[in-house]
Amino acid sequence: MVKKVNNPLKIDFQKCIIEGRLQQILPKHITSEPELINIWTIDINPQDSKYFIAFIRRNIKETDPISLLHLKRIQKNPNDKSLLKLILCSVEYIADREDIIKLLESIEKKTPNGNVEKIQYTNLNKDLKVPKEPPITRELINEWSKKFWPMVWNGNPNDQILNDYIIDMDSIRGKLDIISKQSQSLAKSNEIPVVSLFVNPLDPLNHILSIDQRNSTSGCQLDHSIMNGIKKVAEDEVKRRKLEQEAKESNNYREKTYLCLNFDVYTTHEPCSMCSMALIHSRIKRLIFIKPMEVTGSLRPESGHGYCMHANKNLNSKYEVFQWIGDEYPVGSVENYTCC
Repeated sequence: MVKKVNNPLKIDFQKCIIEGRLQQILPKHITSEPELINIWTIDINPQDSKYFIAFIRRNIKETDPISLLHLKRIQKNPNDKSLLKLILCSVEYIADREDIIKLLESIEKKTPNGNVEKIQYTNLNKDLKVPKEPPITRELINEWSKKFWPMVWNGNPNDQILNDYIIDMDSIRGKLDIISKQSQSLAKSNEIPVVSLFVNPLDPLNHILSIDQRNSTSGCQLDHSIMNGIKKVAEDEVKRRKLEQEAKESNNYREKTYLCLNFDVYTTHEPCSMCSMALIHSRIKRLIFIKPMEVTGSLRPESGHGYCMHANKNLNSKYEVFQWIGDEYPVGSVENYTCC
């Protein structure tokens, strides 16, 4: 983890722009509409709080799949000022009431006379909903603290995400130059100038270039450049495995490629919903596009129906998306209603 001041990349954390060229694409709901989760809470005596906090630190904090560091563990009980209300863990971590009761039975304390006794609690409940992720502004901290549960301001979490990105600007420029030139060449030939390039992290020097072929004699309306690229990745992997199988005496084996796992994909035009979803299924890591498609695009919140497919909380996978906002790489134009 690199400190902000030591990061060689120039990052505008407020506008989410890297090196003045890569605009991070985020859904609007991430800023103002929190995804809510259920948590287990109990009411405890104030003098017992240290035992519960110590137990959570030792047994729950590191294993709960939902980080609750943005939430204060304890607040005053609004219905009984003599008690405190404490967060134990997420319901995703422990779903059954019997399991949470068994866990609570293991919390003990020593009495002044040296005896060990169970610590008492009341009102075990899992109905309370809290934001799964921390807010990105201090204003939202205040709003969500009043609405859901007292929260802790640890800075904008997206700042750290931006700061941790591994970005090779020279490599990105090289890939964008390739698809830009190919797009312009297709436009001159009156072909659909949508071009994509797939980079396998296991074989980064041998990228796969794909074009839109829906208007070719052997094509169909589903032959977008992204779909053709995914198909070519699969075909190349089948050929590679067959060659390795035939050359068993060779020790030059490469790890198998699973779909497009962790691929970087570069494309000239913002993908449509079909292609954006196909990239979800293919498990890519990052997509960089040049030209936004205001009517048919499915990544920017301003495009199409604002799906932001790459970061949709209802899907089981996500990928990073950036738009190149410089004008160094012109691409062929398409009609606004063209799905890319």
